[in-house]
This record gives sequence, structure tokens and C-alpha cells, in this order.
Amino acid sequence: MNQTVIKAFEVLSFIADNPRKQSLNQMARALGMNKTTLFRFLSTLESIDILDKQGDYYVPGIRLFELGSKVPVKQLIVDKIHPLLLRLAAEVNETVNLGELNKNQVLYLDKIESQRSLQIHTSIGGYTDLHATSMGKSILSILPDSLRETIISRLNFERKTPHTITDPEVLRNHIEKVWVEGYSTDYEEFEEGLHCIGVPLLIEQLNFYGAISFSGPSVRFTLQQMAELAVKLKETANKIQEMFK
Repeated sequence: MNQTVIKAFEVLSFIADNPRKQSLNQMARALGMNKTTLFRFLSTLESIDILDKQGDYYVPGIRLFELGSKVPVKQLIVDKIHPLLLRLAAEVNETVNLGELNKNQVLYLDKIESQRSLQIHTSIGGYTDLHATSMGKSILSILPDSLRETIISRLNFERKTPHTITDPEVLRNHIEKVWVEGYSTDYEEFEEGLHCIGVPLLIEQLNFYGAISFSGPSVRFTLQQMAELAVKLKETANKIQEMFK
């Protein structure tokens, strides 16, 4: 590997994490670099607008912002997660879903269909309601309090089935339970005959509020089965979060 490129990235990453906080001496000590060598890196990165010098300190430059805005972050997330979801679907042979918070709804980003009967009527790029799905309630459980309350106040609580939660306070209580137990259930709340179980998926570095879930018929998704599926979902969510650290 090219050590110069690696060192330049280390310098850039350090400044991105510590903007306007570190003098040249402090950076040199923290990075274990000679001051002259570090200054050469900083000057070069500044000359191409990757860094910007403001007084005695350096901050990420406009060119870095321009490059970052071109990165298809969402697609990168989906592409990286997809193999884990495939493995999970093959292991359990039930439909696996990946969704995120978008426009106060759940946006489906990925889905691996089960080869067995009764499939959920959703598709990649489609939306479902936060209050009526296990993924939606899982996502709500990891949002900052103020954002969660703002979103709940805007939900129309449409009744999808006789089992759909239509009371904001009941939804809040369910979300509290999700926070404690680490997973959310949907017993025919979105579609009759369909049970779902989801776990939150928070990738803080990318400001990604999402969830992964299993969905299948109520005859197969018993209480015992749901508990076993929750364990598998949590394990996969942990692996995904480790990938983005």
C-alpha cells in the first residue's frame, strides 16, 4: 500500500474529527509525525482545497464537501448490507426487509423474498407507515426524542387492519418496550394474516435511521419463532453496525 496516501488520509480524518481544535504541535503529537512533514501534508491538502486554513487551525475544505456530496451514500449502505441479508434469508427462509426513515414513513431499500408462501405486499422503493409496521416502530425507537415526537404528532394513524395501533399513546408505550427489548413486533397490524418482527439499525456516522425485519404468515410466526428470529436479527444488526465503524 502507498504509505503517503494512507498518511494523508490519517491527517484528513484527524482534522475532520477535530476541526478548529488542534494546533500544528498538537496534531504532530497526536499523529506521531514530524512537524515539518505534517506541515507539508497540510499545505498540499490546502492547495487543492481539501483543507482550508482558518487562522492557526485547519478545517475540511470546500472540495472535500463537493466530493462527499457525490458519494451515493444510501446505495453504498444497501450494497454493503445486502450479502448479510441474503445469508439471513437463506438461513431462515423467510422474507427479509431493510428500510429507513424517509418522509415520515418507512422507505424499503432492500428485500429478499422467501421461497415460501404468503409474501408481504411491499417492494423496494415503496413506502409503508411507521405506526403499522415492525420496522417503523423500531426506527421510531432510535430517533432523538424531539424528532420522534414531531413525527408522531404528524402521523395520520390510518387503520390498516383491526389490529393497527391508532392511538399515539399506545404507540409511545410500544416504542418504549422496543427500546428495552431491542425489537418490535407487528401482529397483523399492517396486513391480516401477516406477522413481522424488526430490530433498529442505527448508523450514526451516516445519520442513518433504519431497521431490518422478517415478515411471514401468522401460522409460522409463533411467539417462540418470533423470539428466535429476534436473536438472529439482532446479531445481523450488530454485524452491520460493526462494518460501518
